[in-house]
Amino acid sequence: MNRKVYSHAPLILAAVFVLLSCSFLSFVVAPRLAEGIWKQLGISQQDGTDKIKKSFLDGWFHYEGLKNAKNIAIGDRAAATGDLLAYTKQYLSSPAFAAAYNKQRAESKPSEPIDYTKSKEQIRQEKIADAKKLVENAESAVKTATGDMKKTMQAILEMNRKNLAACQDPASKEIEALYQEQQTRRKQELEDYKKYAKQWEAEYPGDHRLFVKARLQTYLALAATVDFSASVHEKNGKKIFDKSEYQYKSNDWKMIYRAGKEVYEVTRSFAEKWLLEL
Repeated sequence: MNRKVYSHAPLILAAVFVLLSCSFLSFVVAPRLAEGIWKQLGISQQDGTDKIKKSFLDGWFHYEGLKNAKNIAIGDRAAATGDLLAYTKQYLSSPAFAAAYNKQRAESKPSEPIDYTKSKEQIRQEKIADAKKLVENAESAVKTATGDMKKTMQAILEMNRKNLAACQDPASKEIEALYQEQQTRRKQELEDYKKYAKQWEAEYPGDHRLFVKARLQTYLALAATVDFSASVHEKNGKKIFDKSEYQYKSNDWKMIYRAGKEVYEVTRSFAEKWLLEL
């Protein structure tokens, strides 16, 4: 079955957190998302758009290549978030994203398993043909064998003849068992296909706006659990949560935490309004 494994990683409004989730990244932007921002990040606007697309489609963040981010001065993260969200919304509402989504949706669709089942008579004739070959081979061996080997081959010949007769029997239990076995296998294949097709339809609805809607809802549900007041300490050059259980939170949860409550408040408000439109 041609089926991809679907990712269920919570997606955190890809454009914003591709560019803002790293703890060191924050900057001031003009009222409109200018090309200068992409230059500061060391990528082109096309690269930025591709990261947004891939992040939303793949379900995980594509923020590779943003090496210049460390050199960007601290600024108004909330304003940057608003601009990037607006850009993200515009792109995800475009025919370009719809086309990319539909392409991935089609490529991810499970293929119905090919039906290789055979009728009971087809199975019988194949078994008879195989049994006849064994009989013929044994008969040839008996003719050329001598002494104890001839006795052994004779016994094998008799066994093969009995097997042939059993295959030719209309009431053969072996043929019936083989027939039922393939029926059971086919039934399981179809059940698996229906299950995968249902999962695919849920993951990739026909309307790409529903796909975006699900991503936004997943983000809001996860972000609502983030404790922005959580304290950290440094250990071996790394920041560690004082509350040990937070260390086991998902990377997405930690990204939202690192982006900060200011970014979250802007993102939450924007996402909630966006959902009403979807």
